Amino acid sequence: MKFGLCNKYVLSLPEKLKFISLTIMKRITVISLFFVLLCWSCTLFLVSCNEEVRLYVTPGGDDSHAGTRSEPLRTFEGAQCAARAALKKNPGRKVTVLFEDGEYPVEQALCLTDEDSGTPDAPVVYRAADGETPVFTGSKTLTQWTKATGEEMPERLDAPVRDQIYVTDLRAAGIIDFGDPTEVGRRPDLICNGQLQTLARWPNTSFVRAGRAKGATPLPETHNREHGTREGVFEYTNPVQDRWADEEDVRLGGYWYWDWSDEFQSVKRWDAATRTAYLREPYHRYGYRDSLRYFGLNLFCEIDCPGEWYLNRATGKLYWYPPEGVDPTQAEVRLTCFAEPYMLTADGCSHLTLEGLTFRDGRGTAILIRGGVRNLLSGCRIERFGRDGVHIEEGAEHGVTGCYLSTFGHGGFKITGGDRRTLAPAGHFVEHTVVENFSIFQRTYEPAIHLTGCGIRIANNRFRNSSSSAMRLEGNDFIIEYNEVSHVVNESDDQGGIDIYYNPSYRGVEIRYNRWSDIAGGTRHGAAGVRFDDMISGMLVYGNLFERCGAHDFGGVQIHGGKDNRILNNVFYHGPFAVSFSPWSEERWLRELDNPVIQEKIYKQVDINSEIYQQKYPELKNIRQDVNANTVADNLVISCDQMYRSRPDALVERNNTALDSEGKPLETFCTDEVLAKYGLQPIPVDAIGPKHNRWLNKVR
Repeated sequence: MKFGLCNKYVLSLPEKLKFISLTIMKRITVISLFFVLLCWSCTLFLVSCNEEVRLYVTPGGDDSHAGTRSEPLRTFEGAQCAARAALKKNPGRKVTVLFEDGEYPVEQALCLTDEDSGTPDAPVVYRAADGETPVFTGSKTLTQWTKATGEEMPERLDAPVRDQIYVTDLRAAGIIDFGDPTEVGRRPDLICNGQLQTLARWPNTSFVRAGRAKGATPLPETHNREHGTREGVFEYTNPVQDRWADEEDVRLGGYWYWDWSDEFQSVKRWDAATRTAYLREPYHRYGYRDSLRYFGLNLFCEIDCPGEWYLNRATGKLYWYPPEGVDPTQAEVRLTCFAEPYMLTADGCSHLTLEGLTFRDGRGTAILIRGGVRNLLSGCRIERFGRDGVHIEEGAEHGVTGCYLSTFGHGGFKITGGDRRTLAPAGHFVEHTVVENFSIFQRTYEPAIHLTGCGIRIANNRFRNSSSSAMRLEGNDFIIEYNEVSHVVNESDDQGGIDIYYNPSYRGVEIRYNRWSDIAGGTRHGAAGVRFDDMISGMLVYGNLFERCGAHDFGGVQIHGGKDNRILNNVFYHGPFAVSFSPWSEERWLRELDNPVIQEKIYKQVDINSEIYQQKYPELKNIRQDVNANTVADNLVISCDQMYRSRPDALVERNNTALDSEGKPLETFCTDEVLAKYGLQPIPVDAIGPKHNRWLNKVR
């Protein structure tokens, strides 16, 4: 039997089957090849989509360039425009902007928005080129200095320093915004070779004591039973100050009633005949007491010390007594001029990274991150700002790692986020970062870290050198761990390295494995490593080292009227007390719980009777009971004067061991073997402090 095929050939059945088989195999091969080519094309497409776009910036570039290595851009704004164009042209591709070495003057705020966002897999990165240190600065260099002579030298300036004073004309240097000597955000700073100079003041350090408060309205008596008045009128006692009557704009900085509340005041009249100071309104909110402490500044006649300066705002002339050995014509001398609230803002951005960049010399705050998700500051250096370093407002999972912050008129970080009503965490974090030399101008309640909200982690940082606290916490479920805190609360009173205040709905804060050293200031009540003030309850202090912490009435940990706090597995070394209490009576506790202010905090701002609060913090069921019931257990107390101050009857304590150091350093007692001998669990001492920070060797 024969079969016809294509009307041309006649094949036998075996031949027919062989032909059909070969045809099928060829078609399969073609189809397979098609799929291979399709997959290869898709791979090339994906590689092309994921390929990084790199833009280069250098101070000698040009914003009309393409941004290549051979044709770099010149400014941040130029790079931002190019980055936006790349994001629109190639959605999903990673864009990296690299800044070469040099100085980038900032005259207007750098503003990033949602248009500048990256994606989880392809963040937008603005970073320093490898090995480079780009600097964004808000200051201007002053180069034209001459010796001040003749009419430029008022007779009231002390004769011994008259031939040491130099003068420069700010208008000739292109500076017309002279700001204000003490107004926040407008106050300029003079900087010589990277060091802040001192606006002329007296006394040159510390404070002078006033005489009697002489306002017309007496203040109600407080627990300190001192005389005070509502109005800012007081007696001064040193005849040296008589010459301030000839000054044009005297400002005073001081602690006017309480030594935990400072403020700058403007003088209305300085009466040398009666030695009375009359301040301008508004007056300080707490009034003025006898023997208050203060200092004068913005005083031409008090340029008497190397590093002091004064600006005559009527003439635009700046007068300066240079530090010893400094030639003004050879030194790098700058005046902060950038006066916008923030030098850089990232408002609504997400998946943005700033890496290895330096921001310097502004009258306000360096950086604002508002809203968005997963923005990161990595390895940045932020220095010499009149207000703060970084603000993080809301959003989620923003981070700071390996940064160095120094020299702030106010504080380091102000961070808000999370939902306290639902206890949803913000997920923000600050780690491996150094913050030092803060609270220079506003000297109280401007810490290195100020947290507000829920669910924020502060880990492996170093905070040091401040007149007041290192951290202020206002919220729930914060983790504070592996940090070094030292030499804070150097001037103010009634504070702690950490300070938490007056809200019994703040709960779930864990303060663990930190080292607190040399916190021993205070003027009346004292200073503590950790301070729980006015009803703060439900906190955990675990595995910390307290080294030379406490003064006056305060110990390493100080609890003022709180309950349900647990002080466990800590080492206290050389202090007046391990733990100090100022217990409240049951009557006072219940009265404060029913206070409208506290009712607002615990039932309106949050609801401590809600299911989520009751489940997360079961001790709230007994909030009206067991006043002063705190637990202190399994602690090692070495060469402290006493274990407790004002031990409350409700205290729960067990297995606390007291030893004499016998001159041995703290580390001797922190080995696993020694801790276990006295019933303590291991404390990872070597894990404390910043570990991944490129600036550490440069700032020690």
